[in-house]
Amino acid sequence: MPLFLNIETLANGPVELKGELSPEELEMETLDELVEANQPLGYDLTAERTGENVLLRGSLWMRLQCECARCLRRFEHHIDLPDWSCLLPLAGAEKIELTGVSADLTPYLREDTFLAFPQHPLCEPGCGKTPKRTGGGGKPLKMREASVEPGEASVWSKLDNLNLE
Repeated sequence: MPLFLNIETLANGPVELKGELSPEELEMETLDELVEANQPLGYDLTAERTGENVLLRGSLWMRLQCECARCLRRFEHHIDLPDWSCLLPLAGAEKIELTGVSADLTPYLREDTFLAFPQHPLCEPGCGKTPKRTGGGGKPLKMREASVEPGEASVWSKLDNLNLE
């Protein structure tokens, strides 16, 4: 279930919001095949009314399953937004949509969490490893070295004889 906030409850003062949203509730679909969002987003927020706005402050956190962009090793990446805040206008062109007297906060949490996703996930800073390539049965693949035997002509040797004049 998405995270809804009843705006009328803010008249009595700040409201505490704590819990988790599953990736399905967040509609978290990553287009990056190296990043999987399969853990819930945790939140600990305070919502308060400030004039014609709602101010959300608190923290967001989430664990992602990633593959290193260099060595393809699987690892866990932690997103931690300890001082997250969001100002939501209740009037004007940018106002939030209300369903009755409630506002859906889910899109705002999702957007800022997406912005914290790693663009090129690395298992460790400075990872310079190359991927382990395996063939059938998990045996490492061997790279075939270029032949430099005398008498064996390279496919490029015909270019050596090319006369461009």
